Amino acid sequence: MKIAICQINPIVGDFDYNHNLLLKYYKNSIGLNADIIVYPELVISGYPPQDLLWEDGFVDQNLLILNEIASVSSTPLIFGFVRKENGRLFNSAAVCFDGKLQSTTDKILLPTYDVFDEERYFTSGDEPKVVPIPVKGKQVNLGVQICEDLWDHHYDCKVSQIQKDQGADILINISASPYHEGRLLKRKDLIQEKVKDTKLPFIYCNMVGAQDELIFDGESLAFSSRGDCLGQGKAFEEELVLIDLESDHVVELKVKPREEKMFRALCLGVSDYFKKTGHTEAVLGLSGGIDSALVAAIAADALGAENIHGISLPSKYSSDHSLSDAQTLADNLSIDYRIIPIQEAVEGLETVLHPHFLGMEPNVAEENIQARARGNLLMALSNKFGWMVLSTGNKTELALGYCTLYGDMSGGLAVISDLSKSDVYALAKWVNFENPGRIPEGSISKPPSAELAPDQVDPFDYNVVSPLVDAIVEDRKSPAELINDGSDSDLVNSIYRKIQINEYKRRQAAPGLRVSSKAFGVGRRIPIVNHFKGKNK
Repeated sequence: MKIAICQINPIVGDFDYNHNLLLKYYKNSIGLNADIIVYPELVISGYPPQDLLWEDGFVDQNLLILNEIASVSSTPLIFGFVRKENGRLFNSAAVCFDGKLQSTTDKILLPTYDVFDEERYFTSGDEPKVVPIPVKGKQVNLGVQICEDLWDHHYDCKVSQIQKDQGADILINISASPYHEGRLLKRKDLIQEKVKDTKLPFIYCNMVGAQDELIFDGESLAFSSRGDCLGQGKAFEEELVLIDLESDHVVELKVKPREEKMFRALCLGVSDYFKKTGHTEAVLGLSGGIDSALVAAIAADALGAENIHGISLPSKYSSDHSLSDAQTLADNLSIDYRIIPIQEAVEGLETVLHPHFLGMEPNVAEENIQARARGNLLMALSNKFGWMVLSTGNKTELALGYCTLYGDMSGGLAVISDLSKSDVYALAKWVNFENPGRIPEGSISKPPSAELAPDQVDPFDYNVVSPLVDAIVEDRKSPAELINDGSDSDLVNSIYRKIQINEYKRRQAAPGLRVSSKAFGVGRRIPIVNHFKGKNK
């Protein structure tokens, strides 16, 4: 029995595009003599549709496309759509063949954690079910499930076991599971656990592509009833994976290096964000530092070097090596490079403010004038030429508030806002391992600095601070836990407080691409007004 796993990249709300994409892969699957053709979760509407589900006509267009696809179906195909019944919406799978919709299966387990909020929109299905289909003159019973239904160890309802008890011959999960570090191995372990418990083959079809902050990695999987891997989809690429359940051919699971996957995820996040918003060219400030260098390398790979504009914006505090490192980076990447000095603009603003600042010592206000001058110039280029500004701040800086609102935070997309400073170094070193010297060594080795004051360097030991930030944000560890683990109490409490009081900045930041288990953005909802001090004992 041949099953075509079609991990495709739909666009939220573009029903015509999604329809044509699905039909393209359907025809290709027919050409390969597939017996069953499988697509991801909510592939008709794109995922996640969020409040578009409540827009007049959205669900009806989704149903119209469903009927059009069903009408041309000959070989059985399974795909995700939004079902409507008695005013309620269901995240559902359609099973179509012989020119019509034969059956639907509703998602049983609706996730409401992290980036997911499905109970806001959908009603849970009543119970798992098995769908019979004809394959080569015989009836095959499919246990069709949707995404979270695989992760049933967190729930009372054990979807896979119930479908086994109902007589399923194959378990098929259609999914839109976002990428973050370690996700592939977790899915693999869960699937193999289901196979071990049920003794049934398991087909897992995952979406690929990016939608706003979320990146879907694909990496669809197929396992035999013995637990052997029969097929794996590529990471971050559309692909049709044809597997034969009757074949003895076993494939070795491919697990790419951590830094490579993060880099490729961010490239897909950038390229899809631009493509799906109708943009083609990007502009960013090149400081000569490691953050902007990494963002430029990602952007060049994602969009093409000819579409990237790197701008050096030196002030009187900018070092010679900052300009030379920026120039070297631009040469290495073959991107457009320009120098726009900001000193005249800064002095003009300082002159305007002089009567109001009279008698006061210079402080962060004067430093931020420089950062905001740079932001204004980049946004002016964006407005004039239609280039999208890429902001270059990392997760550690955003956590601690070491960033300037309306300055270096300005932009349409925050490319590395979910990379800790430690990860920025790790990815930059991986880039140079793959292509030696691509990022100037000076950008990697020199002490990080905003260069907003004489001899300024960042006031953190990132080797210590960055892991602590990750522990607080991603692992939700309290100050007490970190202190008990041996961290300095004053440092921990200072970091915790900085993360807390800078929520207002992050709320106004550009959308950032998620690659960790807990990113700033839609998956982390912390009040701006917040007096909680954290558990200290």
